[in-house]
Amino acid sequence: MAGAYATIANDGVYREPTFYTRIVASNGSIVLNSEAHKRKAFSETVAYVTKKLLVQPVEGQNGTATYCAIKGMEVAAKTGTTNEDFDRWLCGFTNYYTTVAWFGYDLSERIEYSGKNPAGEMWANVMQKVHTNLENSKFKEAKDVVSVEICKDSFMRAKSSCKNTYTEYFLSETEPGFCMKH
Repeated sequence: MAGAYATIANDGVYREPTFYTRIVASNGSIVLNSEAHKRKAFSETVAYVTKKLLVQPVEGQNGTATYCAIKGMEVAAKTGTTNEDFDRWLCGFTNYYTTVAWFGYDLSERIEYSGKNPAGEMWANVMQKVHTNLENSKFKEAKDVVSVEICKDSFMRAKSSCKNTYTEYFLSETEPGFCMKH
């Protein structure tokens, strides 16, 4: 999951996850050096639209991960729950770090908790700390992406007569036609 979310954060470039960058001996010589392989998985524009979708759980009115917001940082995150509440997830990133948190048991056992997603709380606590003293950062806009006001009643492009709207992002020339309800 960390590799998948990091690919979105890296503008569509997949980097093979590694557990270390290098191992250095006590005399300073490099014993092992990690060489992460990378490849383009999808376009920067697709990554940007996906980032904007993943910002909604953090910033959206009905977001499930609003407690993962980090002051001065644009945060993308997605909560997750498996069937029968056996596992809880929070996968997310900023321009600095991608982190995935899992809360569960090795064997399928129902997770009993009250309040926020426990994986999300772990994620938020770690990410708040590692972003301390880092420069504020927003996701870089991609070219050929347009933001469009959408009518919540028709899920089409809003007209001035549409009163219940929200903003959605599209690859240029893929945005929907105008609302026919209003």
